[in-house]
Amino acid sequence: MQYSTKKLAYFILFLSIALSIWLLEEFIPRPMPWIKFGFSYIVILLGMVYFGIRWGFALAIMRTFLGSLIMGKLLSSGFILSFAGTVAAIAAMSLLFPLRNKLFSLIGISIAGAFTHIATQFIVAGLLFYRLDALIWLLPISSIWTVVSGTLVGIITEYI
Repeated sequence: MQYSTKKLAYFILFLSIALSIWLLEEFIPRPMPWIKFGFSYIVILLGMVYFGIRWGFALAIMRTFLGSLIMGKLLSSGFILSFAGTVAAIAAMSLLFPLRNKLFSLIGISIAGAFTHIATQFIVAGLLFYRLDALIWLLPISSIWTVVSGTLVGIITEYI
């Protein structure tokens, strides 16, 4: 498959922006340790719009991998949770993306991605690191956060 130099340059630009936002969010104080805004998903959603679903998927995977590598967290428990959540979120968003402007807006797709991300992290954490029943009580507050952050990310993406 042949890719144009211009498309690759824009992809790298999108990746750089998504990675920069992801890294900056690491230094923003969080209301709870596992909760982030997920503003880098703005760039990933835009990547899905401009480049297509596969390239958006590549943006998300590369952002998580490179960000963890830069932060020295590659293959840590945090990386495993982040990577699992990212893969699940981008898969959910990719399934809904063809229904964009028919049944779902970018806001709805963003909320679905945010919720899938946190739910997957809970499942993986429960299976690998903790007892799932010990974590389940955190899901309601996390779900509220995903709706808020997913909505905010979706609104910003729609606006751009």
